[in-house]
Amino acid sequence: MTDFDHADDFQATALALGQPKIQYAPLAFADKPVTFSITLPQGSALQALAVRYKADDVVTEDITVKYHGGQVTFTPVGLGEHELLLTLADGRQDMAVFNVTAAIDQVIQRRTQWLTDHAYLGAEGKPAYAFGPISNQGESLGKLSFILQSNLLQPTADTARQVEAVEASAVHYVRNKWFQNGDFTQPVNLYGDFYRDMDFEYIGHIYYLLSKCPAEWLHLESAKTYLQWAAQVFELRVDPEMHTIQRGKEEAQMLGVYFLYINDLLHDLKDKGLTEEYTVINTCWQRAVQRVAKDSPQYKAAITEHFYDNAGFGPATGALAASDSLAAARRYAELLKANIGFSNDFRAQAPDRWWEAQSYMIHALWGGIVAASALMAYEHLGDAELLEGAYRATVGVLYMYDANATTIDRPMTPGEAASTYSIAGPNLNRPDLSRNRFGQSAFAKDGGIFSRLFPEGDTGAADWDMGEEMAAYLTGFGQKTYVYVDDANQLHVVNGQAEKVAADHYRITSDAPYIHEYLNVPYHQTLQTTAAEVTYSIQDGFSA
Repeated sequence: MTDFDHADDFQATALALGQPKIQYAPLAFADKPVTFSITLPQGSALQALAVRYKADDVVTEDITVKYHGGQVTFTPVGLGEHELLLTLADGRQDMAVFNVTAAIDQVIQRRTQWLTDHAYLGAEGKPAYAFGPISNQGESLGKLSFILQSNLLQPTADTARQVEAVEASAVHYVRNKWFQNGDFTQPVNLYGDFYRDMDFEYIGHIYYLLSKCPAEWLHLESAKTYLQWAAQVFELRVDPEMHTIQRGKEEAQMLGVYFLYINDLLHDLKDKGLTEEYTVINTCWQRAVQRVAKDSPQYKAAITEHFYDNAGFGPATGALAASDSLAAARRYAELLKANIGFSNDFRAQAPDRWWEAQSYMIHALWGGIVAASALMAYEHLGDAELLEGAYRATVGVLYMYDANATTIDRPMTPGEAASTYSIAGPNLNRPDLSRNRFGQSAFAKDGGIFSRLFPEGDTGAADWDMGEEMAAYLTGFGQKTYVYVDDANQLHVVNGQAEKVAADHYRITSDAPYIHEYLNVPYHQTLQTTAAEVTYSIQDGFSA
């Protein structure tokens, strides 16, 4: 056993102790080649390379002949988890686990269609116009924002029906469930004798995205009305003076996932002449981030109801970056790096919360929010570790939507999703959850606090608090590909690939499902385009 200081040190130390170093992109796509770079320990020789995957049975393909100059490139067959198995001449073996997925735009469109077909209860539902599974928590409304965000990026033949369902739910169900008689200044005590102020940031996001929709998509209210509603809900979310109970006053000053869209909301309020609303919200926003920045040496925003929690330091990092409080953002960003971690198993890039007490897990919502926070911090700080970590964490979150996974006991049909995945195998606390995907209500049978959190027991609904993380993905890696140059002047591409075509000229291919922008953040080089392939020069930047 030996110590190490950081990921590079870990890999160098492991290599010196005889462990091969295997490097590869964390996500692979069907019918696209993948490349693995392999550094062998000194004095070692490669005997064989094989890739294993599951079809009807486990298939093993020998790819040793494709190994040249420390690299092996091959096109994976089949979907789901794959294992690269490396055998050294002395008989020792190592492996890397990676996932092969269908095109992400297909996953997104199947999910939005599934939600509209299966989760939306409609006018005759109980309750009417809701999206199931039903929950009092605002997190459950993230699926509405996801549907809107995906359609705003890429309208489809199903857009009219999907937006109509979300609009009806936002007007008829959400407004009247969370607010007395639909009055945005009068929240309903959905939790017995209190309400959660954090719920309102999810509601505000829905109304804000509705305000971005073209007029022909809307049938109940105008885009301007939805922008006004978003402002009213958001004022309640961030203004302590609007609350009469102490809990509401305190929660109004807490940061939350609204860092994802606060700057866009403020811009539109100002642009549409809603000056009073802009002033109130901006004042509260600035006050909140200034307080968090001031307290950043003590990491106070890392403390939530679960004590040390990425639901605290994730949004704190994103908010501080979004407000250009860079010194404080840099402090909190170190927690994101540690929270994401590093591994040669794509599933282990998994920021999680209090589920750690049960087992090491991916939680889709908070894993996705941490990934989005790390990406936003990267765009302001230029720290490549944040960019790489954000992408690794994103790949783990996308796994929660992957119907082609082959190693789990609970398969999903295309369009289904699960909020939680137990990475540990075996999970000694709950053996039935080992390497499995499920909803949080699965813990109800454990009793204690879980029985109070889920009094209805295990509902079997695996996706009740999902969606906001995919809305976040769609504003980041869903439409952006990044390049950067390391200290050795080597080009790296995140969410895409690079092919060198001439001296200082590269062909960059994007993996973003709805590409809109290519960026080299440290060099301040950007290109806005929907082209899936562009040319890049370190000296001159991007060109179409």
